[in-house]
Amino acid sequence: MSVNKKTIMNKFFKYIFVLFSVSLFAQQESYYTLYQYNMNVINPAFAGTQGEMVTILDRNQWTGLEGAPRTLALSYSRPMKNNVGLGVSIVSDKLFIEKQTFAYIDFSYQLQVEEKTTMYLGLKAGGNFYSADPSSLTTYSDIPDPSQISISSFNPNIGVGLYATRDNHWFSFSIPRLFNSKRKDDLAVTAKDRVHTYIGGGSEFSINEDFSVKPSLMFRKVKGLPLSTDITNFVSYQNKYDLGLSIRTKAAFSVMLFLTEIYQGFDLGYAYESPTADRLTEIGKKTHEIVLRIKLGARPDSKSGPESADQ
Repeated sequence: MSVNKKTIMNKFFKYIFVLFSVSLFAQQESYYTLYQYNMNVINPAFAGTQGEMVTILDRNQWTGLEGAPRTLALSYSRPMKNNVGLGVSIVSDKLFIEKQTFAYIDFSYQLQVEEKTTMYLGLKAGGNFYSADPSSLTTYSDIPDPSQISISSFNPNIGVGLYATRDNHWFSFSIPRLFNSKRKDDLAVTAKDRVHTYIGGGSEFSINEDFSVKPSLMFRKVKGLPLSTDITNFVSYQNKYDLGLSIRTKAAFSVMLFLTEIYQGFDLGYAYESPTADRLTEIGKKTHEIVLRIKLGARPDSKSGPESADQ
């Protein structure tokens, strides 16, 4: 096979893969490698638990592949009076011809169960703005195709969450969207938003005065799809520099770095993700994720949590 033919075939299979991914994308929420530093997005019970804070996340998946997923997330939360926390979380997902924007208000309420055990109950309310523009696809006919009409919709939804801490341990349970919402049937790739369930937990263990380790697990279940598990461990130095490794079962391997107080009130994290699934390793594209946190006020009293080292 000539070089030109090989190039054409490679591009063809890459675009077929992206088209296949559209159907999965329409059914799933985004993955986050650095989820521990952006928990408000998936669990409303975290609103206000870290003090007043703004978090910005940028995830570029399979870089270099045209039409690949891109996720931007922005969240703000702060503690209020009477054990209440409030926040706002906005996530923009884009893949190929589809775009989704999730916008929610987050609410949390703190319960002191025991002297060393604190529980937070969370509720999020908002919805998903969805749009698809098939008209941007290249066609080879002068006859208009009805299936290439651009569509848009808004699907309201609510979510719930629970977050608990005890000593150096934490537990999280959440369903960010409780209801399925079906898309319009006239789209070339039909799908519906599916309910996602997240269950996670972790601990922090001190090695000596300078070093500690922070193992954690995060399970994500979507109806009709295999269970996804993130197995993560960070090594922390002086509660300021965290270096971590993560494995997402049958999907990806990641290396992560998180720096606390790189400047007054600013934290910065980066993750490099390499696929392990056969269908992705053939493409050879990597994923990059960056998170920036800006602390606007004093933190609450120290407690355990997904990133307790800097609490």
